[in-house]
Amino acid sequence: MTQNKQTELMSNAPVTKAILKMSIPVVLGMMVQVLYNLVDTFFIGMLKDENQLAAANITTPIFMLMMAIATIVSTGAASYISRCLGKKDNQSANKTLSTGIAICTGLGILVMAVGLIFLKPFITLLGASEAVYPYAFSYSSIMFIGTLPVMLNYAGGQLIRSEGAVMPSIIGMMIGTVTNVILDPIFIFGLDMGIGGAAIATVLGNVAALGYYMYYYLSGKSLVKFKLKFISGEKKIWGQTFGIGIPAALSQFLMSGALIVLNNLAKTYGENAVAGMGVAAKLMYIGTFIFMGFAAGCQPLVGYNYGANNFSRVKSIIKTSMLITTGIGIVLTTLFGIFASGLISIFTPLPEVIAEGATVLTIYMWSFLVLGPQMLASTTIQAFGKAKASLLLSIARQGLFYIPLLFLLGSRFLFKGLLWAQPISDALTLSLALVLLVSILKKYQKDNKEETSSEPISLQRDGISCEVTERLSLDEH
Repeated sequence: MTQNKQTELMSNAPVTKAILKMSIPVVLGMMVQVLYNLVDTFFIGMLKDENQLAAANITTPIFMLMMAIATIVSTGAASYISRCLGKKDNQSANKTLSTGIAICTGLGILVMAVGLIFLKPFITLLGASEAVYPYAFSYSSIMFIGTLPVMLNYAGGQLIRSEGAVMPSIIGMMIGTVTNVILDPIFIFGLDMGIGGAAIATVLGNVAALGYYMYYYLSGKSLVKFKLKFISGEKKIWGQTFGIGIPAALSQFLMSGALIVLNNLAKTYGENAVAGMGVAAKLMYIGTFIFMGFAAGCQPLVGYNYGANNFSRVKSIIKTSMLITTGIGIVLTTLFGIFASGLISIFTPLPEVIAEGATVLTIYMWSFLVLGPQMLASTTIQAFGKAKASLLLSIARQGLFYIPLLFLLGSRFLFKGLLWAQPISDALTLSLALVLLVSILKKYQKDNKEETSSEPISLQRDGISCEVTERLSLDEH
């Protein structure tokens, strides 16, 4: 897509068309990402070892931790880039991109070093039992070695989407997934490396995707340019990146922490329960990533039009996208409810794991009804650059709602109580997000009225020109 077509799509195309054109490719790319996650689970499940399947589940927080730190750049810098482009400030966008990539590189090196130094106590903290520990150690050590490409790949896709260039981000995801799909059976079975082979394939898949993103920026095809000379120490760029990025990252941090709490509480119910819960959680990525795709696709649209002070278009984007994702949520809840056992059995032949996984899935699926609007509300607030509201939402979902509910419902309703904590916390988070979003939109509309209702009017009288500032109400226009 050319630069003119990108800006035309974001500023003037019919809202539904713009949402679908920006979001559908991202959703398809996210489905590739889902495949990326499910492929490991599928091949590890073929080992017919509940301990390795459980290890794949309890090490998920490591990947989430890397994503959380990369989110500082992928959300914070991307949000500011979109707003800069809406204001036609390409130079600031260039500086933000280059600075964001530099920040992500530094953070990746730090995460790798800390992770490898404290690997053993970290695996214990994850909730690994004695039988699961060696498999968790094998997977985790390789993932930490590959921290840098994993984090830069994650951030790179969102940074590219921030300029409206959806397809390059999708191509990168596809390259990474195809690489992973090809390498998984080679390392897991061909080289007899088990779950460690899955980790190597995952890292190499990220390396391949990152290589494409580097080519995209360095070839000069991007609207926003990456150059070392654009790396900046400007306070506004760092403030916008961390001000929006940290609240978004905090949500991921808390999610990782909540998963650690959940795994530690669930391990008392046995490896089969932990393994089944892990398979169900991976299947939930199908819906979650669809909603993430719509949220990621709409964020540049919202940010661009917010920067351009086009309030009516911002409002229309939010309403339309929420209606679309609510409909998708209803369909997914119905399908998962009908085919729960069959879906779990794709990834493991073990009857005990299938039974546990089906139980988990038929409870988790209720989150689909609220996840779409919740994610859209959250990313809209981030696109507006509202750091305090983003911070509150980030803390609320996991810290204020989910983790307390795990203990409260787990003590009262045992294993099923742990599971119901997720959809209930998602519903509570949506309620809070909508309250914050409506409040921000009302203030934005009020400020917009005040700006547009004060106009200088030039009066010509007897050859004398005078400037008069006249305040008009919206109703008088």
